This record gives sequence, structure tokens and C-alpha cells, in this order.
Amino acid sequence: MQAYVNHLLEDIAEGHRPSDYFRKTKKNTEEEDLEEALEESEKFVSQEPMPGFSRYCGLKRESFPPKEKLSESQLAQVTTAFVAMMKSWNLEVAFPDDLPQQRRYELLMEILVGPVMIFKHGYYCFDFCTGNSDGCQLGEYCSCLKSE
Repeated sequence: MQAYVNHLLEDIAEGHRPSDYFRKTKKNTEEEDLEEALEESEKFVSQEPMPGFSRYCGLKRESFPPKEKLSESQLAQVTTAFVAMMKSWNLEVAFPDDLPQQRRYELLMEILVGPVMIFKHGYYCFDFCTGNSDGCQLGEYCSCLKSE
């Protein structure tokens, strides 16, 4: 299985955002950058339909083995590489420190197939918490439980 994980890590590395993804033919003025940033914010707030993250990074959910097939070390390798790749797309992930690797992997796979907006003028952070521990994706690891 490690040979497959090594191949998957190469695919994840290829999924990093290309350096010319946001490049334009001319350099924007500060006003144009501000206008673009405001347009991004409006698009995000309006919740326009957005493509899944796999469309941007080129990775398919089917390429990732079931979590039960991977060792803890392999899960850590894949999740670490995946989070680094997401950062290249201006996406952050905030996991509770005590969240098990298998759950991290599951949450990342949900991001891969779920809608996502790529920001040029900012970052989006997935923290997986709604602010209410009832029905939270983090379950018993939700930080809301500690503050209730």
C-alpha cells in the first residue's frame, strides 16, 4: 500500500495551484485589486453555486483509498500533503489538535468533493464547526463542548 500512497503523494503535489493561476496580462492598480477583492466577497456572500475542489486541484475522490486501508502513518502523510496543497489554493484547514487522523482524512475528502471558492485576495478556512456542538462534524472533538 505504501507504493500507492507514494504515487498519491505525487498526485497531490501536482495538485498545487499553478503559479500563473491568477496572473493577468497587466498588473492591477491598488484600486483594481480592491475592486476584485470586493467582488470576491460579494460572490462568497451571495453563495453562488461553486464547483467542487477536485475541479481546481485535479484530484478525484476515487483515487483515495478507504481510510481503513491506510496505516496511521500513511494517513498522516496524505493529510499533511493534502493540507499543504490546499494552502497553495488559499484554503486553510483548522483541525482540533486531538482529532484522529482517520477523521481528518474523512473531512478532507468531503472538501475534495464539496463546493469551494478559491480566493485571489484572501483565504478561506475550514474549521468544520457551526458554533453548536449538536450535529457538529467534529463530534466529541468539537471545541464548543469545552466551552459549554
